[in-house]
Amino acid sequence: MLERLALVLVLAAAGVAAYALLRQLHMRRMQPAAVAGRPTLLYFRSDTCAVCPTQGRFVDELAGQWGDVTIERVDAERDPETAARYRVFTLPTTVLLDGRGQVRHVNYGLTDAHKLGRQLAQLADSVENDPQIRQIGQIFGRSN
Repeated sequence: MLERLALVLVLAAAGVAAYALLRQLHMRRMQPAAVAGRPTLLYFRSDTCAVCPTQGRFVDELAGQWGDVTIERVDAERDPETAARYRVFTLPTTVLLDGRGQVRHVNYGLTDAHKLGRQLAQLADSVENDPQIRQIGQIFGRSN
């Protein structure tokens, strides 16, 4: 009985480790595209997506609250190259980039405003605490 429990725990740990490794590799392959020194939210959508209008309302709500965040809406059907670059497989998808343009969060499917707000708060904190990003912002006429 203990051997089975140990085997289940080892397999579960291996699964979690494999997931974390694959997620990191996936994020490293994505190419950055952000406004220098500013967190960016890329919102991938299409006109044929059934839940995209709901996601759009969540993104609009965040746009009013987070003036320091660049929000780019990308129609995945009209711009398949950008969708492919960020490995968008389902719509809606939101990709959050830090001030250096590095992918920090990827959300596949409908993501509520609360979760996106938490992720944006993390990005804003990282921008405020990173002297290199502050310097980039000052060069481009933006203070943090």
